[in-house]
Amino acid sequence: MGEVDAERSASGCSVQRMENPEVASGSHLGLDVDVTEGVVVLHVSGEIDVVTAPVFERKLAELASVSGVPVLVVDLLGVQFLSSAGLAVLMRTADDLEGRSRFLIAADGPATARPMTLVGMADALEIFPTVEAALSTV
Repeated sequence: MGEVDAERSASGCSVQRMENPEVASGSHLGLDVDVTEGVVVLHVSGEIDVVTAPVFERKLAELASVSGVPVLVVDLLGVQFLSSAGLAVLMRTADDLEGRSRFLIAADGPATARPMTLVGMADALEIFPTVEAALSTV
């Protein structure tokens, strides 16, 4: 796994910044985790493609395996490219969490929300235009 740097954000929330040395050069994937009152938010930036999707999936699986987490939010607002490999990761995670935790996605725009809508995922998943909008339903 990558190197983790834990710190406190201005709001007092725990923030983990992760470097991903296993991601090939030319592909960028940033993963930051916030945990507040049992809600886990994974902030994703960069590209989720065939190269970075396995790293993204491992992180989601790690967060999903934490017992007692009622809500997992994936923030895709910083993602510039979301491939079919990334879409598949989101669907597998939703299936894995079904009945255990709510799985919310923050996505807006042509790089993230549009592909999910085109393939019908918007009908199957809880997708919101902002993290705040997702958290307001918790």
